[in-house]
Amino acid sequence: MARKKYSEYVIKALTVKGDFPPLANRMVYDGLTNGGSGNVGIRYSFFYGPPFQFEVPHKHDYDQFLCFLGTPEDVSDFDAEVEIWLGEEKVKHTITQATIVHVPAGLLHCPMNYKRISKPIMLINITLGGEYIKKDAKGALMPLRPGAL
Repeated sequence: MARKKYSEYVIKALTVKGDFPPLANRMVYDGLTNGGSGNVGIRYSFFYGPPFQFEVPHKHDYDQFLCFLGTPEDVSDFDAEVEIWLGEEKVKHTITQATIVHVPAGLLHCPMNYKRISKPIMLINITLGGEYIKKDAKGALMPLRPGAL
């Protein structure tokens, strides 16, 4: 079958098994890997079930946006409590409604503690870098694990 014009812009979503509850498949796109193009990354996760905590403090050389949203039927229907720590001082912020957290390049962030999830919620993680790279507080590269933010 002949390739259509603009086919390079229609990219099949890569799904990977998450390693945090509910261990469901997640959509992952990195613009400079896995056949993509462009300087952006997108990760979509859907959470429900028991409380959990994941990730360790880390930072990136690019801006990141963490979009905490409610149910697929109504993104403002956010019935959960999520804690995220930001900065070297580890300032805790508690999210109890649909919220976007802008993480500027170089800002240390995480862990994230999903203290309560009464209704399913979504997390859309948008990175303004085409490859997902984590660094520790001193700027050293950190290994990625499956399902990493």
